[in-house]
Amino acid sequence: MTTVPAPEELAGRRLPGGTCRVEGYESLLMHDAVRAPRAAHPHPIWAFLAPQRGMGCSLGELFESFGCALDEGPLLGRFGARFAGPLVLDVEHEVRGGITGVRRRRGRVLGVVDEVEMVLDLLRDGAPVLTATYGFLLPRPGITDAPAASGTRENVPESTEHLGPSITVRADEMKLMALLLRDPNPIHLDPDAAAAAGLGRACVNQGPANLAYALTHLTARAPGATLTAFDARFRATVVAGDVVTPVARDDGRFALRHADGRDAVTGTAEF
Repeated sequence: MTTVPAPEELAGRRLPGGTCRVEGYESLLMHDAVRAPRAAHPHPIWAFLAPQRGMGCSLGELFESFGCALDEGPLLGRFGARFAGPLVLDVEHEVRGGITGVRRRRGRVLGVVDEVEMVLDLLRDGAPVLTATYGFLLPRPGITDAPAASGTRENVPESTEHLGPSITVRADEMKLMALLLRDPNPIHLDPDAAAAAGLGRACVNQGPANLAYALTHLTARAPGATLTAFDARFRATVVAGDVVTPVARDDGRFALRHADGRDAVTGTAEF
């Protein structure tokens, strides 16, 4: 097990940064991986992938620096993006950022975790393109001194739901997504690895892929509009063979819903 740094040791840490470039063919493959219609512009889920590519370290190295190796079960809890301009294909973009906050808490399901917020800025020729905010949940086994997490959920008004076509999740698409994400976590590739992590014997779909299903449906309902921001929370796992349905509301809320009614992803978007 890796050494666990105290929250105050992580907060404020800067990442090396660097550059990233999304090739046109990768954009087409992404549309295929998340079953979105092919388009000349990149899918909005690249707001998740592109900044990570230029942060100056691999995902494995990032989580090692957090004191939580990939095989120790780090999770994606939330993600948000704010767009200042378009991501341009086949062009170098600069990435800057770091860890902006760490909160240690105790939950009923995961036990004690460190909730780490990482913010990455993507720029082109010095001009802002987007800001990506990642919220990671890092299990801290053996640590018991942590405040309990709040179990309350925000009350939101009811509005009409617009359901998209249901999707049966496929393991082969997870492999393509893993290549585009450059994510070596074996739970997305190997049912035995998923079982060893206590997630059942089926490959676990990537959180960004689940979010992408919902964003595809949401943006399809607003043709010609420009997505300017979105925030999402990841609430349940999705595995190969699951049937999920994207949901959009007129007020910008969205979700990805399991067949049994559980939401795997919830969020809000602005146009």
